Amino acid sequence: MNKNSVNYQEKVKMPKASIGLNCFYYECAYAPGSILFPLHWHEHIELIYIVQGWLDVETEKKKIRYEAGDVAVINPGHLHEGDHFAPDTKLYCLMVDMNLFRSRFVETSEEEFINPLTEGKILFRSKISGDRSLNTLIETCHAIYSGEEEAFQFRLKAIIFELVYKLFHDYVESNEAAPQKQFVSITRERVNVILKYVDEHYTEKIKLEDLVDVVHINKYYICKIFQQCTGKTLLNHVNALRVQKAIDLLVNTNDSVTNIAFAVGFTDINYFSRTFKIVTGASPSEVRKKYCKQ
Repeated sequence: MNKNSVNYQEKVKMPKASIGLNCFYYECAYAPGSILFPLHWHEHIELIYIVQGWLDVETEKKKIRYEAGDVAVINPGHLHEGDHFAPDTKLYCLMVDMNLFRSRFVETSEEEFINPLTEGKILFRSKISGDRSLNTLIETCHAIYSGEEEAFQFRLKAIIFELVYKLFHDYVESNEAAPQKQFVSITRERVNVILKYVDEHYTEKIKLEDLVDVVHINKYYICKIFQQCTGKTLLNHVNALRVQKAIDLLVNTNDSVTNIAFAVGFTDINYFSRTFKIVTGASPSEVRKKYCKQ
């Protein structure tokens, strides 16, 4: 979710991989289009602290508006997207690799807290409002992460552990889907495979028959479970992903709109233009013009 790339991912790239986290400050005025980040999931826990403005985040088909002072908590493995935001929105984003809390030794903290969290047995509250101490911890993480302080890694890890302790202590909510976990787990695994396939083949013509060969279930059931887990039809997701990839090319290359449309998998320029307008609220040329001015 930075100025030069569109954030669609399953595996988070860590700028400082040895630390196991990424933390950055972002001003949404730099975001082309109306979608801040498209539908995706990852194994990390993610916290988005809204400093100014507002942001709509849809997680597991539930849309919540986060305003100044709120923190959005994205649990590991949950599908989410940021589809609307105020142009003046400013935020901090913190993404933490759960392996940061693992040890070569078997620890009760890992067995009782980290494993259940990554397995979906423990869920943190999606929206946290008015907790200034939590906001300060996120701001402190960013300051330490961005600085050059000697041995900053130790202080940063201490802050992260304090932050996660606070989440476990104050903001755990019950997982009502626990009795159906086996079904949900299998379904989610299949949907994750579909998402990965689409991400790798979005430039090609994607047919349901291809997905049948990948997940080995009936094509009608594929459509059903995908919409159950994401709240979107498979076609809408594919189009939204292609549009996000097109935005990346529009703002970072001088290629023509027609060439970009074909490059991201559209075969009809008129259909591309209509779809682009539906997803972003603007035309491709308007997005390119707006971004170039910024």
